[in-house]
Amino acid sequence: MIADVTRRLQGILAELRRLPAVLGATVARRDGILIAHALPKTMDPKKIAAMAAAIVGTSEMAVVEMGLGSFNSSIVDTPIGKMISTGAGEEAILVTMVRNEANMGLVLLSVDKAVQSIAAILKTEEVSA
Repeated sequence: MIADVTRRLQGILAELRRLPAVLGATVARRDGILIAHALPKTMDPKKIAAMAAAIVGTSEMAVVEMGLGSFNSSIVDTPIGKMISTGAGEEAILVTMVRNEANMGLVLLSVDKAVQSIAAILKTEEVSA
């Protein structure tokens, strides 16, 4: 069962990677544990999962403190690219690495679609466990 979930998550990440602007993607638990990834060999998936979870956790606390509703995503913007960390259900986050020249509208639409699929897969797995 877990192998099937991993295979389905890898398929979602591979779909994201088909976008020319996407460098890689990772699914992690909100505590920073790696679930699945499609990253270049130059990126450490465990470190990315842990750092993204820390960013999301801090962002979620900031959103609550400021009374801005619920957390959607955080974007770390650098001269080379962006790291988009998006909640994917109760237990997971999707981390997407993109080039600076990315069409962010297209990327965010694709990330939203992926997040919905990831949340559905993990919710189904949680119910059947």
